[in-house]
Amino acid sequence: MSEYLQTMPLFNENGDDTLEAQKIIGGTPTGISNMNENRFAWTNALYRRMVANHWIPEKVSLVDDKITIGNLTPDELDAVKDTLAFLIFLDSFQVLNLPNLSMYISVPAVRDLIVIQQFQEVIHSQSYQYILDSLFPMMTRDEIYNRWRTNPILLERIRFVTSVAEEFRREPTEANFKKVLAMNFILESIYFYQGFMFFDQLASREKLVQTDVMIDYIRTEEITHIGLFVHIMKELFNEAD
Repeated sequence: MSEYLQTMPLFNENGDDTLEAQKIIGGTPTGISNMNENRFAWTNALYRRMVANHWIPEKVSLVDDKITIGNLTPDELDAVKDTLAFLIFLDSFQVLNLPNLSMYISVPAVRDLIVIQQFQEVIHSQSYQYILDSLFPMMTRDEIYNRWRTNPILLERIRFVTSVAEEFRREPTEANFKKVLAMNFILESIYFYQGFMFFDQLASREKLVQTDVMIDYIRTEEITHIGLFVHIMKELFNEAD
């Protein structure tokens, strides 16, 4: 079995922050974030793009959607509930799982980006809460949050995502780290986008149009999250070479 990865100390007085010593994992940084001395130039542009995306869910009015939700067919309404339930899980999961990854990353600039992503996932969770509060009565909101309990397909997907992350927590090897990175990429680029496309399709027929506007804000941030992990995977595999 491969040796376990080492978590980064809060401060390492014997650390080496030189460009040559900087690695995605396995480096020996001091812990001080020096954005001027950064081997990974892509982090600077991505940082600016991510912080520029800040928005507040309540700025999007859902008044019209309170009317058009009544125009959904029973199947569409059921699909809305399932899709929201899965999106709620995905963002909740990311908020908890991202720190499990960043504690092993030895580049402060990359860890900073993961912190920003974690904050944005909290905003996304708030967005879905705002949608539920605006469009559904309390009993239905509770049903949506707990829909995975009665929908075996949702539960199967949730178990897949969490099992890969839990395996890494139990055995934080480099191989398992790469697996959880790949799972994270699937989560961000496939699972999230399946949900987004469903709301795009509804909006194309003048249903829940304002909810889809909020989805667009979320999607803009998810694009940067995909980019972040693509960069991490590329750098990690290059280091392995």
